[in-house]
Amino acid sequence: MSQKNSPLVESAHYFQRLFDASQDGILVLDFATGTIENANPFILKLLGFSREELIGKQLWEIGAILDKDAALAAFKVLKGHGYIRYNNLPLLSKAGEVIEVEFISNVYDLDHHPIIQCLIRDMAKQKAADLVLQEYRKDVCASFEEMSGAFSSLIEKRDSYTAGHQVRVAHLAAAIGGELKLAPHMIDGIRFAAKIHDIGKMAVPTEILTKPGALSTFEIAMLRNHAQAGFDVVKNMNFPWPVAQTILQHHERLDGSGYPNQLKDGEIIIEARVLAVADTVEAMSSRRPYRQTPGLEIALETIQAGKGVIFDAKVVDACIKVFREGFEFDPGFPQKSHEDEHL
Repeated sequence: MSQKNSPLVESAHYFQRLFDASQDGILVLDFATGTIENANPFILKLLGFSREELIGKQLWEIGAILDKDAALAAFKVLKGHGYIRYNNLPLLSKAGEVIEVEFISNVYDLDHHPIIQCLIRDMAKQKAADLVLQEYRKDVCASFEEMSGAFSSLIEKRDSYTAGHQVRVAHLAAAIGGELKLAPHMIDGIRFAAKIHDIGKMAVPTEILTKPGALSTFEIAMLRNHAQAGFDVVKNMNFPWPVAQTILQHHERLDGSGYPNQLKDGEIIIEARVLAVADTVEAMSSRRPYRQTPGLEIALETIQAGKGVIFDAKVVDACIKVFREGFEFDPGFPQKSHEDEHL
């Protein structure tokens, strides 16, 4: 087989093309001295140096790395551990511009000879992309905030308690999500689902929602259908969160005693677990015309008693903690109806 067709030669050509075409900077350094042995076109363009100006030099020698002492110390660590990474390393271009980069260095063997490869990613593009993503997230959240407000207003025309209840539950659910260190995007979804979690009560006759006395078995069944009815309302809406499932499952319990599908433990999504606890605590903390309010302390004792049995243990702990650290419900909403006794 001729050298031209050798797999080793073809492989070398292939990796050279990858090296040249990479949209990240790549430097190859001598293991013993840190001298630059190779540099791809991207890093040359990023720093503004010619290939001749880089090859045979060290980064700290040409001033690319601003802190020479730190660079020498890092080089020593790299030789000892074989890996080093910086998320925001300032490099200095030939023109004097400071460029923040992600800098990753690895030691590996090439034909039994250790070399250092440095991968250098310009963070300016990443930061610009992050800003675009943040703006998009703000716009999405604002749109869904308006939508949840519209739903709440619609519900309030039938039952002002339910609208206020949903807002208070949303505030608590978001606080619990924060204590659990859930991702901000997930907390946004929990907050939104909580603000409309009782939308299915639009299908429940007003006289049942506001009835001051005990409900019949049939009326309780109608009331409990609100979880399924709420799911049916939103299931075909394209949300960036599992809103429909959260609404459907917010009365499910870990031991299978909940409704509408008697789900157990791992079958219940975390968003619904958070909402279940927040919903229970708010309901027990609100006034009713037919009974004395059990109050917050009794509500917290109730979820503590159900911890790990009907309520998620971590969610219960987070809920109790946020109250112990000063969380309070917004008192600005009416608390004057009746449905949650039959949850």
